[in-house]
Amino acid sequence: MQSENSINESLEVIRKALEEDTLDKKNTNSSSTLILNQKVNNDGTIKILHKSDEINKEINDIIDQKLSFLVENRIEKILEEKIPKLLKTYFDSK
Repeated sequence: MQSENSINESLEVIRKALEEDTLDKKNTNSSSTLILNQKVNNDGTIKILHKSDEINKEINDIIDQKLSFLVENRIEKILEEKIPKLLKTYFDSK
């Protein structure tokens, strides 16, 4: 029952944020950033973030994880596939 309440709270927060974002976009032409003070954990629980330092740390951790994933998986794969072709083309043209 607790997880169901947690999910409902999460969905309510997201719904309100989207509604506010839609209203803001209708009222202004500038782009805006929406920052929520709640984080939904993997287990469905909600953590309220009070301090801006805590929010910045959470955001930085997520960015670091995403960048690490991209560097380790995507860029390495591209380099492994493209570098030999580029080197071959370069040396063949010399």
